[in-house]
Amino acid sequence: MLSMFPEKFLFGTSTAAHQVEGDNKWNDWWYYEEMGKLPYKSGKACNHWELYREDIELMAELGYNAYRFSIEWSRLFPEEGKFNEDAFNRYREIIELLLEKGITPNVTLHHFTSPLWFMRKGGFLKEENLKYWEGYVDKAAELLKGVKLVATFNEPLVYVTMGYLTAYWPPFIKSPFKSFRVAANLLKAHAIAYELLHGKFQVGIVKHIRVMLPERKGDEKAAQKADNLFNWYFLDAIWSGKYRGAFKTYSVPESDADFIGVNYYTASTVRRSLNPLKMFFEAKDAEIGERRTQMGWSVYPEGVYLALRRASEYGRPLYVTENGIATLDDEWRKEFIIQHLRQVLRAIEDGLDVRGYFYWSLMDNYEWREGFEPRFGLIEVDFETFERRPRGSAYLYGEIARTKKLPGEEDP
Repeated sequence: MLSMFPEKFLFGTSTAAHQVEGDNKWNDWWYYEEMGKLPYKSGKACNHWELYREDIELMAELGYNAYRFSIEWSRLFPEEGKFNEDAFNRYREIIELLLEKGITPNVTLHHFTSPLWFMRKGGFLKEENLKYWEGYVDKAAELLKGVKLVATFNEPLVYVTMGYLTAYWPPFIKSPFKSFRVAANLLKAHAIAYELLHGKFQVGIVKHIRVMLPERKGDEKAAQKADNLFNWYFLDAIWSGKYRGAFKTYSVPESDADFIGVNYYTASTVRRSLNPLKMFFEAKDAEIGERRTQMGWSVYPEGVYLALRRASEYGRPLYVTENGIATLDDEWRKEFIIQHLRQVLRAIEDGLDVRGYFYWSLMDNYEWREGFEPRFGLIEVDFETFERRPRGSAYLYGEIARTKKLPGEEDP
């Protein structure tokens, strides 16, 4: 097996604007937080909007050579037709400082949150609203000077499932039919963004992949259906122009992606169901081993290899754009990182074009509806003082990033 990562391999970390910046007062999540429809308020989050220089300095000191973050659409356009030049300039400062420090920016345009004014118009549920998305992306093209990697959406089907199918997240709509319509419109939005940005940037999409395992013998077809619906039909549609929902096929523009970002955390087990409202299958968190993370998830390192292998069939470069563990046991975090990077090396050895790995997350943050308790960070954050304290895993990961090899591995 390979013992070294390629020389140009990116070792980075990931964050999302609403989870770290703080005071994102103009988006839909903040509105529902203040309304009491969400159990926790993001508030200042990690105060990254004010402490970004300190955070980037820390990344550089630790030895990371890439950083994935998102632009908060509602900061740039807090009201319809109103542009915030100060926010634009702050994001420019962040990008320029990253480039100055030799850290490759990987920018995501939409990471779950949308301007409140956009959502009050129906958001991505209405195709006519895509003109507002187009205006945002057009402005983002000016913002991203010097950036090479740009993703249109983060985990589009997580956004759809949580917001429009289970109603666990904003906008709290529970409708299978509306959920697939939103997914189709996200595909149209991706095509719009790709058309605007391709040629100036490498334009990709970030897809959450949850490995689907049959619960028992006879559940293989159910697992395959769950796998296709949640993991692959959306990506298929980017190139085919046909999005296969559970109830109908939607026509969307044929488009492209210059890379695929794979977000991987854990696996699910799937069993057959006779309930058509459940699309004839039931999926639950896999129970592998005895330990569970703070999110209640099993750790299944081989899953990242399986996800990359399947994603490689699209013939595009791959990045692991999120992979991480919520735990207070930092020794377990170290073990998690090594185990998963070993599977990434395995993928590279098998000829897969994997170009980078981004640990989730740079620092402890606001973990959406779960609040501040899950600790994913390489860097511990005191949410009272905003002090940053790198954990042992932060230094371990930095050593891997500098040496391009895993601890204990011999040089080739």
